[in-house]
Amino acid sequence: MSGEPDLATQVKVLAARVHELEQVRALHELRNRLPRLINEDAWDRVGELFTEDAHLDYGEVGRADGRAAIAEYFAGLPARIDADNPVASGVLVKQFVHGHDVELAGDRATGVCFFEEKVVFDKETYLVAGRFADEYALVDGRWLFDRITLTPFWVIPYDRGHGR
Repeated sequence: MSGEPDLATQVKVLAARVHELEQVRALHELRNRLPRLINEDAWDRVGELFTEDAHLDYGEVGRADGRAAIAEYFAGLPARIDADNPVASGVLVKQFVHGHDVELAGDRATGVCFFEEKVVFDKETYLVAGRFADEYALVDGRWLFDRITLTPFWVIPYDRGHGR
């Protein structure tokens, strides 16, 4: 007898590993979808990525509880940014997420990723960087954000960045 598991056991182990990889991939797709919606100016669709009782904590930038409030927060964010910068005739936000690590725990998961963001007003650009700590829930076979906590690293005017 060899020390290797029988074929049925090997198939079960491989099926479990494939399932885990599919879940991790789905979480990566979810995490990437949020900045994609922002980058495509689809702010009004961001709320669909959250559970009904989700929590959003962006610190000084804002907080919201529940899918409806989070949807309203994101849908109104471009207007609030414009209102905070009256000299600008428009704002362009592009966010880039990387380094997404996740840990699965059944129908719950956690994730951490880092982001860089460029916020461009008429003649002024800001470099933004930080970290997102996420909690996810599997709802009806679909992964959704249950909590996002933003930890900013910096918000620097472009002309003062890069060691100037």
